[in-house]
Amino acid sequence: MKRKLFPLLFLIFPVILFSQVGINTQTPHSSSVLDIQSDTKGLVVPRLTTAAVTSLSSTASEGLIVFDKEKKTFVGWDGSKWQNLGYEEINTVPSATNVMISGNYTIGSVLTGNYTFSDAESNPDNATTFVWRKADDVMGTNAADIPSATNQALTLMVSEQNTYVQFCATPGSSVGASPGLQKCSSWGGLVGANQAPTASAVSITGTAIQGQTLTGNYTYNDVEGNAEGTSTFRWTRSDDASGTNETTIAGATGSNYVLVAADANKYIKFYVTPIATSGTITGAETGSSYTGPVALPSLISGDVFNEGFESGLANGYFTVATTSANANTGVVTGNSAAGWSPSNSPKFASGTRGYQFGGTSGASGANVVFLSPVINATQYTNNMTFSMRVAAFGTSSGQGLDSGTNDNILVEVSSDGGSTYTTTLQQGGNSNANWAFSATGNATTTYGNNFSQNSASGNNLATGPSTMSITGIPNSISQLRFRITVKHNQTAAQDEYWVIDDIKLVAP
Repeated sequence: MKRKLFPLLFLIFPVILFSQVGINTQTPHSSSVLDIQSDTKGLVVPRLTTAAVTSLSSTASEGLIVFDKEKKTFVGWDGSKWQNLGYEEINTVPSATNVMISGNYTIGSVLTGNYTFSDAESNPDNATTFVWRKADDVMGTNAADIPSATNQALTLMVSEQNTYVQFCATPGSSVGASPGLQKCSSWGGLVGANQAPTASAVSITGTAIQGQTLTGNYTYNDVEGNAEGTSTFRWTRSDDASGTNETTIAGATGSNYVLVAADANKYIKFYVTPIATSGTITGAETGSSYTGPVALPSLISGDVFNEGFESGLANGYFTVATTSANANTGVVTGNSAAGWSPSNSPKFASGTRGYQFGGTSGASGANVVFLSPVINATQYTNNMTFSMRVAAFGTSSGQGLDSGTNDNILVEVSSDGGSTYTTTLQQGGNSNANWAFSATGNATTTYGNNFSQNSASGNNLATGPSTMSITGIPNSISQLRFRITVKHNQTAAQDEYWVIDDIKLVAP
């Protein structure tokens, strides 16, 4: 029998190789190319990882079958994608839920369509499609697709004004079953015209004290997102926090404002008119609350300046504006020389120094001019007093200062920083007069008035005008300035001197 079996196998195998194949059967089914039969064993196909299955996609032949050992499923290539074989019930189409619209329903605004994508197999959301529609009312009457509106974002155009808008999403994925059912939002609107910008949180920061700076603050808003242009501002003052007698402050058009004397005891308000660069340009003017009442600053009292020449004129408060070329001037110390009149008297009112002025031979009309800096008097207490000390010397008994317009000391006061001088106080000599700083006389006037006098005549005048003063200087002057001119009429040999000291401005 064995010798007969081998020839028989050789006769059978060519038939098996070139026709139907049967394993465990000699009669394969007529519809099959390969018929495998077993009651105890199965067929094992290639087992690949998910990554290997994906990599195989570019070369797979239609009808190729493998087992994804990570997903635990058979998959077959249908020519364009892998299909789950025998488990179709677990691959469902994706769904879209929570479909809604966010944004403002005004022309120029951007609406955003929102939705939640779900897929039972966690397939990616990469093939979802969108459409926007408009209709006449919230019921969708005369609904129509908005041309080219196929993105999640929609910029509302004039063609959408006075309509209602709807957003629809059809969920889709390039993997698994797709697409899902289209879902749409409710109708939103009514779409209105472009809205004007607004200003909110309008407020004032800063201290309400004269001389301080207030700052206006606000928040610019535009529902369509139009950028801010050049918004405009104004400031007002009122009698009370209710706005009684409210008036616009001339020239106050910035976001900062410096409080002036006219604001004292008033209430201040800041207004802003928001301006956009596009869309509806001008918004409504909006104001802050009133701030106030505006208080006066804490005023300073005491010496505003005290020029005693103790550090020399170069380091002092006053400066020498002009000096006549034929004048004999300078800071001096010590007492008058022997034989002078008044004899041996100090050439200073206090400290150790004063300032001496004399002429030279033929120096008629010689002078020296002292100039103060510009003073902001508004920071000092009211009714200030200017004063200076004066002494006159002759180089010998019987000599001294003479009368006349060119032999005097002139004090002038300016309220505009030195452009013009109004209040004046003038003290002249008289017939070879001289006196020491210890003399008790006084030449005085009040601010706004002019005063001029000559001294009595004679040597060593006990009541000579050793003090010159101007009282009642107001603190309302922001550009206060003083000018002192010392003149000399010397025509022969030098025989007379003015000496000044302790030039003061005192706030009470």
